[in-house]
Amino acid sequence: MIQGILFTLMGFVDSLMIGQLGEGAISGLGNSSQLLSFSFLLFAALSTGGSILVSQYSGAGQPQKLVHVAQSMVATGWLCGVVLGAVFYLYAEELIAILTTDIFLPSGDWSAVPGIAGSYMRIVAFAVPCMLLSQMISAVFNASGNTKTPVKIAIFFNVVNFVGNYILIFGLPIPGIAESLFSPLGLRGAAFATLIASVGQSITLLICLLRQFKIKNLLMPEWRYLRQIVELGYPNTIDGFYWQGARVFYTVLMNSVGAIAYAGYAIIRTFKSLFMLPVGGLQQATAIHIGKLLGAGKFRQAQASANSAIMVGLLIMTVPVLLLILFANPLLSLYNIQDQTRELAYICIWILAFSLYFTSINSVIPGLLRAGGDAKSVMNITLLSFAIVGAPVSYVLGIWCDWGLIGAFVGICLEEVFKAGIFVRRMRAGFWLKRLV
Repeated sequence: MIQGILFTLMGFVDSLMIGQLGEGAISGLGNSSQLLSFSFLLFAALSTGGSILVSQYSGAGQPQKLVHVAQSMVATGWLCGVVLGAVFYLYAEELIAILTTDIFLPSGDWSAVPGIAGSYMRIVAFAVPCMLLSQMISAVFNASGNTKTPVKIAIFFNVVNFVGNYILIFGLPIPGIAESLFSPLGLRGAAFATLIASVGQSITLLICLLRQFKIKNLLMPEWRYLRQIVELGYPNTIDGFYWQGARVFYTVLMNSVGAIAYAGYAIIRTFKSLFMLPVGGLQQATAIHIGKLLGAGKFRQAQASANSAIMVGLLIMTVPVLLLILFANPLLSLYNIQDQTRELAYICIWILAFSLYFTSINSVIPGLLRAGGDAKSVMNITLLSFAIVGAPVSYVLGIWCDWGLIGAFVGICLEEVFKAGIFVRRMRAGFWLKRLV
């Protein structure tokens, strides 16, 4: 849970500080983050499939196979990161323009957002290989049961990122003495801070990995294990594309409503990510624990753990829901936004609070289904929920009924309700039990 909080905190600190620069910068950062998240799903098969193998090999007492899997994950991860980073550097504005729908206009008629976001993305592109490397190494540590090492490293480099943001975005202002000691870099400053923190975190994680596991070659994956990783993980990649495709649809939908609607949506999405973190940690812990139980052949304990995880998730979610409602206005006051944006976001916070209980179910159950080899059902449920409820309802309420941000956001939350019901039914069917790798 702590690791998830720290991971999202890096993005939240960027969002909060950039929020002082106005709606244009918020939209630039929000669209850039959306592009990064969507692109990383290309490689979700590596971390998900590898985590399944690592946890089951750990439970079965086969450490040598665990090392082969870890080598394949890490080597493939950073090599793919180099390719992805090059694409971001070369085509930053064009990729952002797809999200903002500017791509369909002559280049001279584009809005300011692709240019703003492009300057951020070209810097972050150099951090992408390090981000993917850190993601793979953290997955190996977590799936093997060593969850403390990534947390300790994340704590340090989140502090580095926070300090870097303050210095580079605002030019190191000293209250009462100087407005800034050098020229503020604004959004580009946040990108440089992210780059510095990402490089340092990946190098530190790599050193710790090599000390714990005897990995011989970081330049070449073992193809036999890589094939098995991809076979297990590709349903999660497809599920991620469905899920992120839905987010891209909602991003385009909000951008079509207007800049104010998208700025409000970007703020609410940040709050949702932050307040869902405790349950996200529970999902990961449940998946690791169930994977080990299945690897050891303890099927009844795995089923009991699954039921307990859902109940605990619902109980834990009560605290973030209450905090979100109580501190809605103070949180929104941290952003330098127009009154109309603030009013729309406040209404959406109450809608979000209601939906978080269903989102917690949708966070925990997919992890245990994947741990039991039932990953295909997750991607099918994601697509079904978006196609039947999310896309049509959000479009009808947001655009056709002209309810704007509030109508579209109601459609997004109703998708979570529908999805939760299907996930519970699938878990009770028990297909995920006894599907060992």
